[in-house]
Amino acid sequence: MAVLYRLYQNNNKKNTKAYGKWFAKAVHTNVYGTDELAQEVQRNCSMKKSDVKAVIEELCEVMARELGNSHAIKLSGLGTFRAGLKSTGTVTVREFNASKNITGTKINFLPFRTRDASTKSYTSPMTSAWHIQEAPKNTVLPEPNEDDTDPDGGNGNDEP
Repeated sequence: MAVLYRLYQNNNKKNTKAYGKWFAKAVHTNVYGTDELAQEVQRNCSMKKSDVKAVIEELCEVMARELGNSHAIKLSGLGTFRAGLKSTGTVTVREFNASKNITGTKINFLPFRTRDASTKSYTSPMTSAWHIQEAPKNTVLPEPNEDDTDPDGGNGNDEP
């Protein structure tokens, strides 16, 4: 199996560096939920599916609580989760009002990665063996709505 992609053209005129250029965007053929994860983990270890599900559900509860206490959560081999805020800016510090200027919350995720000393580049053990190929027509979930695009006008390849 491979990570599938489709090409799309950036039509965001605000991002002049990327405007009009073509980029690859990963597409997904299925959603792998808690039940499927628990079933797969059960096949690979001695725990029952119900036990794995209970651990995943409890992990989610603990993570929500700890992120809400301004704690970062680092899961070895996976990455680090941190609380994030969406806010609007003000010209001066005195103008800032949390109830007006903080517009939302989010969770930031930084995947675990290692640095190659010789090339000085970072790699993730989770992605190092991926094979990438173009998605065949009609074999993926529908394209997202325009409302689902990157709110910051990103170019889809995670570059600034």
